Amino acid sequence: MIREYVLSKTIEEAVGILTKNNGNAMVVSGGTDLAVDLRSESVKTEVLVDVTRIEGLKGITFDDGDVIIGASATMSEISTDERIKTSVSSLAKAAGSVGSVQIRNVATMAGNIVKAQPVADSSVMLVALGAEITIRGTHELKDILVQDAYITVGKSVVDPRKEIITKIKFKKPQKNQGTSFVRLSQRKALATPVINVGAMVSVKDNTIEWARIAMAPVDVKPVRATEAENFLIGKIPTENVFKEAGSLAVNNAKPVTHLVWGSKEYKLAVLPSLVARSLQEAIDEIETKGGMS
Repeated sequence: MIREYVLSKTIEEAVGILTKNNGNAMVVSGGTDLAVDLRSESVKTEVLVDVTRIEGLKGITFDDGDVIIGASATMSEISTDERIKTSVSSLAKAAGSVGSVQIRNVATMAGNIVKAQPVADSSVMLVALGAEITIRGTHELKDILVQDAYITVGKSVVDPRKEIITKIKFKKPQKNQGTSFVRLSQRKALATPVINVGAMVSVKDNTIEWARIAMAPVDVKPVRATEAENFLIGKIPTENVFKEAGSLAVNNAKPVTHLVWGSKEYKLAVLPSLVARSLQEAIDEIETKGGMS
């Protein structure tokens, strides 16, 4: 039973309350999933620590080549931010794919990471961007790649009873780099994805320097298509190369049949084309920016 709801004013205060309550308090920001869990009693706590009023967790900042998203920034803020739409349109698209407008108005990317559901659109794109999170606990401040924050379904390395995410950070894509977010769902409104793919590609001298490809839900957490990534290094970006990369991406996928997310067989059948499409869209973005020599 909730006995106290605290509106924290500083990060230090929030962490202090968590420490004082020794596991009987939890951080709440967007709270879209937590509210459901509390009603169903799948999650129990005595104190909720609201961090939405903390100035240090708000906003989106572009600083010396870095994009920094405050942990309390909502999906709506991210999807409509003109700087994000211009420089990282794939992330704006991913954030804009989450739930309904009402959900996006309160849900946060940081909350999605803590919740650790493999279908989270924004997390897949963050993995492709090479993003990292900063976690503040009682005695330490640590940075972890988003891809390493997932342990398994519903469990992340962030313990909301002991620590909080303060920010998400990644490098702003350069002129020779492109990103893409591709999503396949059963219907447009409020649907979780059957498959989503996030990609980032860097080119040099008209060949692929490196690529990051993230896929979900094809395992217990968002996964990288490492075989496809390795194959792409040094290749000239062509349709056939992307088709081959799509085929290789299947080797890193371990999907299961799910009533909502679709059958294993269907996911494996459509994944190659979605990967190929995401790679082509990333290259198209580079060409639009004039990044192909």
